[in-house]
This record gives sequence, C-alpha cells and structure tokens, in this order.
Amino acid sequence: MASLVCPCARGGDLWGEFWWVGGEYKWVFFDDDNTSETFTEQITHCQACGRPLDRKTLKATSAFVRHQ
Repeated sequence: MASLVCPCARGGDLWGEFWWVGGEYKWVFFDDDNTSETFTEQITHCQACGRPLDRKTLKATSAFVRHQ
C-alpha cells in the first residue's frame, strides 16, 4: 500500500495498492480523504482536477504529514 496525492495538490489523499487484475499486475487507487463522499471507494481520476490516476505521476506522501 502507498499513500499518494495528485500533483495538482488540490485533491484529497489517496492510497494505492498493486493488484493482480485480468492476468497482470496494476495499480488500483482508493479515496483516503475521510471528509469525501467517496471515502474508501476505488477511484480512477483526481476528484479536483479530473486527471487520470497513474502511479508514475502521483506523489508519495507521509502517513502523518501531507506535503504540498
């Protein structure tokens, strides 16, 4: 599991997990912002900017402090 944030820094916190899906491994992302309507649900786009979520473009965050 990885704690992540979109580079726009306007979206909520995310977490990503590396899952075996359809015969291959892929990153799956979830809303980790406990004030959001989609908290703990799987998401595919940043809720602030609409950018598709991709592990190569997301930034890692500390579990304790969100860096901007």
